[in-house]
Amino acid sequence: METVKEEITITAQITRFVREDILNLVPYMPSNEPCKIKLDANESPYDVPLEIKERIWKRLMDEHFNYYYDPTCDEVRENLSKYTGAKFDQIFVGSGGDEVIYDIIMAFAGPGRDVIIPFPTFSSYEIFSTIAGSNVIKVPLLKKQEKGKCFWDIPIDDIKKHFTKDKPQLMFLCHPNNPTGDYFDDDKLEDLIRDFNGIVAIDEAYFEFGGKTFADSISKYPNIIVIRTFSKIFSLAGLRVGYAIGHEDAIAQLFKVKMPYNVSLFSQIAAVEMLRQTDWLKKVQQEFIKERERLQNGLEKIDGVTVYPSSANFFLCELKKPRDMVYEELLKKGILTRRFGDDVLKDCLRFCIGTPEQNDLLLASLKEIMSSK
Repeated sequence: METVKEEITITAQITRFVREDILNLVPYMPSNEPCKIKLDANESPYDVPLEIKERIWKRLMDEHFNYYYDPTCDEVRENLSKYTGAKFDQIFVGSGGDEVIYDIIMAFAGPGRDVIIPFPTFSSYEIFSTIAGSNVIKVPLLKKQEKGKCFWDIPIDDIKKHFTKDKPQLMFLCHPNNPTGDYFDDDKLEDLIRDFNGIVAIDEAYFEFGGKTFADSISKYPNIIVIRTFSKIFSLAGLRVGYAIGHEDAIAQLFKVKMPYNVSLFSQIAAVEMLRQTDWLKKVQQEFIKERERLQNGLEKIDGVTVYPSSANFFLCELKKPRDMVYEELLKKGILTRRFGDDVLKDCLRFCIGTPEQNDLLLASLKEIMSSK
C-alpha cells in the first residue's frame, strides 16, 4: 500500500514539473500490432535489393566507425543536387523528414509565433510546433463532392483569416496531402504563398508518386522550403534520411538549429548509393503507379467503401461499416492498416499500396468484411 502511495506522489510531482502545453500533448505512437502485411505507415513494400545492399556494405567496410561522419552531409547534398536540379547550398539533409520539419519549426517558429496547419494532415507538424512552444492554428479542410467523386479541398479564405502582417508566421502545406491523398489546386496554393508573411513549408514526401513540385518555384517564392524523404520510393525508412530544398538564405538558418552529426555514416552512404540506382527507382515507381490504379479500381467496386483520389502511395477510404470493426477484422486476417483519432476521419481507414499479392489479399479481405452481415 505504501509503495502505491509513493508511486502516486512521484507521478504527481513529475506531472507538476512538466510544461503545461506539453502535459496534454498526445505523442505520435505508431502501431506495434503483429501482422503479416504492414500497410499502416506508407512505407515501401519493396526492400533494397541485395546487390545494392552489398555496395553499401562494401563502402561501409572502408570507413572508420570510431570517428564522427560528415556533419553537413556534403556527398549526399552533391548527389541530391544532381537528382533535384537544386544548387548544393539550397539543400539541407536531416535524420528523416521529421527532423527537417522540426528544424524548420525551430528556425522559423517557436514561442510567440503562429504555425498555420490545414488539417487533417501529417500530425508531426502540430506535435513539433507544440513542443517548440508555438501557437498552433488548425484550419479544417473542406470535404466536397463533384460529378460523383469525393475529394478534399483547401479553404483559402478561412486560412487567410489567420494571416498577420505585424509578425512572421510559419505554414505547413502537405503536397500531396497525407492522409487525404491528393494534391490541392496549385493556383490556390500559390495564392496562399504570395500573401503569406513567413516561411511556407511544403511537404513533398510523396513527390515521386505524383511528380508535382514547388522546388522549381524557389527563385519566384524564396519563402518556400520543400521537404522530401528517402523513406518512401527509396525504401530507406529504417535508416532515417530526409532533406529540404530552399533558397540558400533560408537553408542557412536550418544549419544553425540542427543537431551536430545528425545523420549517421550508414545512412549517408546508403542515401548516396540509392541516388545512383536510377533504373531500380524507375522500376519501383512504375510498379507503384500501376498498382495504385489497380487498387483504386478494386476498392471502388466494394460496396460501402468511398475512395478518395490519391497521388501518393496510399488511399484514404471512408467506410459505411464501423471503422474500428473493419480495422480489427482486417488485423485478424494479418493486415495492419491505419486509423486516425481526428473526428473528421472517424469513419476512415488508410491503406498503403503494397505488392500485387498484398493488394489482392487486402481487396479480398475488405470485400468479405464489407459484405458480411
